[in-house]
This record gives sequence, C-alpha cells and structure tokens, in this order.
Amino acid sequence: MNTRKTRRSRFRLLGVFMMSLAGVTVARAVTFDCVMEPAQKVKVGSAVTGVLRSVLVARGDTVRAGQEIAKLDASVEVASVALAKLQASSVEGIEAQRSRQRLVKQKLSRSEPLAAKGIATQEKLDELHTEEEVAQRDLNTELMKQKLAQLEQQRAEAVFDLRTILSPLSGLVMDKNLSAGEFVNQEAFIMTLVQLDPLFIEAYVPVTYWSKITKGSLGTVRPAEPVGGSYKAPVTVVDHVFDAASGTFGIRLELKNPGNALPGGQRCKVDFDVEPAVAKGSFDPGARPRAAEEAASNQPRDLRRP
Repeated sequence: MNTRKTRRSRFRLLGVFMMSLAGVTVARAVTFDCVMEPAQKVKVGSAVTGVLRSVLVARGDTVRAGQEIAKLDASVEVASVALAKLQASSVEGIEAQRSRQRLVKQKLSRSEPLAAKGIATQEKLDELHTEEEVAQRDLNTELMKQKLAQLEQQRAEAVFDLRTILSPLSGLVMDKNLSAGEFVNQEAFIMTLVQLDPLFIEAYVPVTYWSKITKGSLGTVRPAEPVGGSYKAPVTVVDHVFDAASGTFGIRLELKNPGNALPGGQRCKVDFDVEPAVAKGSFDPGARPRAAEEAASNQPRDLRRP
C-alpha cells in the first residue's frame, strides 16, 4: 500500500514539475558553417586605353583609398595641358579691346560738346555711340573666350588625370596582372585589390531559424585552424529569399579587422544563442506534462482499496 502511494506521489510531483516547464524555451548555442570573405574585391582597370608606363605597387602591398597605383603614358596629354594653360592665361585680346573701348569713349567725350555747339554733326556723334557699343561687345567676346579657354584647361587636366590610376579602396594588392610597357585596353585589368577590414562572414542557415536570427543578432565567429580564436560580430544582412532546394537562407555578419590581421577566404564556424528550432514531428516540450498525467492515470489501481 505504501509503495503504491509513494509511486502515485512521485507521478504527481513529476507532472507538476513538467507543467512548470511548459512554455519555457531555453536558448542554446547553435553552430553553422561559414566563410570569411573580403568586404570588396575589385579588378582595377583604366577608363582610357594606352601603354602602361609604371606600376607603383606589388602583390601583397597595402594601399589606401586614393593612392596612385599605376600610370599610363601621358606625353600627349602633358602637351595638351600646357597649351590649354597658356591659352587660359592669355589676356592680350582682352586688354586690346579695353584700349579700343577707352579710345572710343575719349572721342565721344570730345565730340558731344562740339555737337552741342553745332560744330560736330549728329551723324558723327551717332557713329561714335555705335563704335562704343561695338567695342563693349568685342570686350565681352574676349572675356567669354578666356572663360572657354579656362574650361578647356580643366578638360585637358581631367583627361590627363585619367592616365593616373588611383586605388578605389583601402586594402591589399591581391594580384598584379599587367606590367610596365604592356598595352591597357578597356577590357583588361591591371591588378586585383581586396578590402579585408571589415570581413564579411557569409553563412547559410536552415529556414527553421527564420525570425530567430535577425539584423543585429550577435554571433561568435571561430576561424578554422591555423588562424583560430573567437570574435564577436553582428548580423548585418538577412536574405529575404529562401533557397528552396536546400531549405536555407543566407546571412552576413560584419567582423571588424583592424590592420588586416585576419585573412580572407578562410572557413569558419559561427555560433548563435537562439531558441531551438522545432521542426514538424519533433519532440514538443509542452507535451511532457500531459504525458506524465496520462502515465499516472494509466497506472493499475488497487481494487481491494475501499
């Protein structure tokens, strides 16, 4: 009798305990495969064609955004810039028209009193007024020509600047494809640059974790050996299009990498502390209290008990 009572008490306690756990979800660490990719990978080319005069960096060198990394032959462009500067700085035509304008004004100032006294004819006065107006228009034309020459100088300098290749990013030279003396066409690229700060951590996770891993979720990135270590990184991209074939969706974490200390192209693992994903047909913790109650009710009873 005491044994049956003890057994019933245990089942009741077990049922109460399991019911207390109902609806409680415990976060646990889940791990996914990932790859550490450069933030950018750029094949640097040229906007103009020509012979490559010099390459200023080598494979493995560190570059910064805006740094000169290569130059094309620019002998023709140098001459064009010099000619444009000379034309833009010339003021001889402007000074000549100003002198002419002053002379016309002097003639007009002398003729007006004579015309008032009837010594000079009105026709002569009208001619001087017309000459003054023409002189002013000719001066304006020379001023416009100087502005056009200045714009032509800017255009020549812009064409010259295209012969100098600048780095579009801060990073490393991954590969050099052309050397000095080779011809650069619009389809060729001189070198390949990569940006390693930050690193993009690319991973694919099962769709059951949709809405569990979101932008801002913090993950722990563990690069494979021989790099090793663990680094915290936030999720910055969550794909909104699933891959139906694999039942996954892509995510991206952004890992700060000052000094390019970590390499790109390395395999890694990324850990998240998230609620466990319950798939269809898997064990439901909420069913445990009901199972305990059913197990207790299905126990054989003592029929001899009054």
